[in-house]
Amino acid sequence: MVYIMDELEGIKDFVEIYRSLIWNVQYYGESDFELITTGTEENVKKLAVGRYLVREEDLKGGGEFQNVMIIEGQRLAFDVELGWTLTVTGRGLKTIVGRRIVWSQTTISGSVEGIIRQVINDNIIAPEDPKRQIKNFITEEEKGFEETADVQLLGDNISEWLASICQAYGIGWDVYIKGGAYVFKIYKGEDRSYGQTKNTPVVFSEEYDNLLSSVYTRAAENFGNAALIGGEGEGANQRTASIGDAEDLQRFEKYVDGSGVSSNGEIITLEQYEKLLEDFGREQLADTGSAPKFSGEIQPDGIFTINRDYGLGDIVQVETEKGITSAPRIIEIIYSEDDSGRSVIPTFSEWEV
Repeated sequence: MVYIMDELEGIKDFVEIYRSLIWNVQYYGESDFELITTGTEENVKKLAVGRYLVREEDLKGGGEFQNVMIIEGQRLAFDVELGWTLTVTGRGLKTIVGRRIVWSQTTISGSVEGIIRQVINDNIIAPEDPKRQIKNFITEEEKGFEETADVQLLGDNISEWLASICQAYGIGWDVYIKGGAYVFKIYKGEDRSYGQTKNTPVVFSEEYDNLLSSVYTRAAENFGNAALIGGEGEGANQRTASIGDAEDLQRFEKYVDGSGVSSNGEIITLEQYEKLLEDFGREQLADTGSAPKFSGEIQPDGIFTINRDYGLGDIVQVETEKGITSAPRIIEIIYSEDDSGRSVIPTFSEWEV
């Protein structure tokens, strides 16, 4: 069952019968979906662009709705055998954050969590220009994450920037609805691998009969784990910074153009400026991450149950009969339903800062 919402006004309708449903939920980036149903006049009207969709399993009670998607496209097609088919597509609530950019030059040092909260507050919750405010948008209470950074922003799309900085520090983010408000949160998945003692390990393998299929890929042609970041100035007067401790043949160097990182007329110290360059370089290297990735179909109701024993953002153990053992993070989960049944396909990534 998929329910239809009018933004924050709650559930207005539902779709009970559909040909297929793909619900792709992301840890760092924006989620997306595709729903294919019969192309009746009623469905065309109620599945209008701009309406929200939420699955039955994401209704949490008390006015809380998780993994909500926004309808952004409709496609109505006719086939002699199938008749009229309506396909609706869109992305998750994270996209409303992407409707804003960093409007004023912002230089911030401190905890990554505090930096993110300030950017959200200054550009979405309480901007100087009231036209830029997104009403009924709030943040969860601060978690106290310890990671620190120095950032300088101007004109950055906030959703794209969040995906970049969160990937650099292994932090997830999301927007959900609760009590008639959009709630922004950042969070960390749990470590459920063999290398920790806090949680019961969650293992996907042929031996446990819960890894139905798997694909392992690694592409190193664009990989970088060390960088020289070039800042203000030219020639011998150019300011630079460097990151990366890898050595010998395990070191893959990149040059990062950080000329847009400003010292504000030398208002900030040289040490602060170098830290800004270093953090900018880390965010850029995140885009070159080519560490091993697994994708595969798992048994969602096997020895481990999704969203009970593990979930999006968690670090788990993956083992294959070919001797590949890994402790990757779940960065994406694709839920799929059609005539052949229900499947859950996660993407695991070992990318590390």
